[in-house]
Amino acid sequence: MHKSSSIRRSVGDRAVGIIRTLFLIIMGVIVVVPFLWMLLTSLMPDSKSLLVRPFRLPWPPAFQNYAEVFRSQPFGTYFFNSIVTSISATVLSVMTVVLAGYAFVFLEFPFKRFLFLLVLGVLMMPSTVAIVSLYVTMSNFHWLDTYWALIIPFAADAYGVYLIRQNFTSIPRDFVESAKIDGAGHLRILFQILFHLAKPSIIAYTIMAFKWRWNDYFWVLMMTSSREMRTLPVGLVMMRNEDGGTQWQLIMAATAVVLLPMILFYLFMQRGFNDQYMVGGVKG
Repeated sequence: MHKSSSIRRSVGDRAVGIIRTLFLIIMGVIVVVPFLWMLLTSLMPDSKSLLVRPFRLPWPPAFQNYAEVFRSQPFGTYFFNSIVTSISATVLSVMTVVLAGYAFVFLEFPFKRFLFLLVLGVLMMPSTVAIVSLYVTMSNFHWLDTYWALIIPFAADAYGVYLIRQNFTSIPRDFVESAKIDGAGHLRILFQILFHLAKPSIIAYTIMAFKWRWNDYFWVLMMTSSREMRTLPVGLVMMRNEDGGTQWQLIMAATAVVLLPMILFYLFMQRGFNDQYMVGGVKG
């Protein structure tokens, strides 16, 4: 009886494993196929061949489509603007949320609980509610169509403050108290101890913050009025509108240009996702 139940359990586990594997394969295909089609389309020689046989392998591949993208639109300028605004806003945001998270957890100051409730209130408020007031503020500062309007409003983020604050609360206070006894100041405690212990969460937020700024379309569209200040997402949409949406091989090539830096950034940053920091700290 015991042997038969073990066999049934083994068969059941194997069936569950097969179903799980099939599900993962199907989901992987669903995710990968659109990107694969985008890359194949970007290498098509022209839109006519794309309409005749949309799923054939482009041979020879038309790599000149990528060069044509930069000739037809100032994508070099768009790329530079995206890099400057995304990196600047991400660095400022990460520094701000780390400092705020430390203050909310390890410092005592008046109205601390009330201020954190304000952060939660901002987090729960839809971002579209503040669009008009933010636009008026940028206009009063004469920041419209400048880098300032694309960077400064995102130098602080309520979600990031909440995320890092919650992560800091999970770190034993013994680390901080021991550092204080050894004479360490707040900045040394934050950047030499807590920053490493919370590194996976900080890296995760850095990736999210960079992605939000890199893919931002609506805010950039509102704040800019010249080609010289457009970023890649806005430039991509403008390219499609100006060309009538007919040159799909160029639009897909431009889309690949927009996506590639985000993928490379993730691959570069994801090496920090491990849980060895806390383990090493506890062992020490």
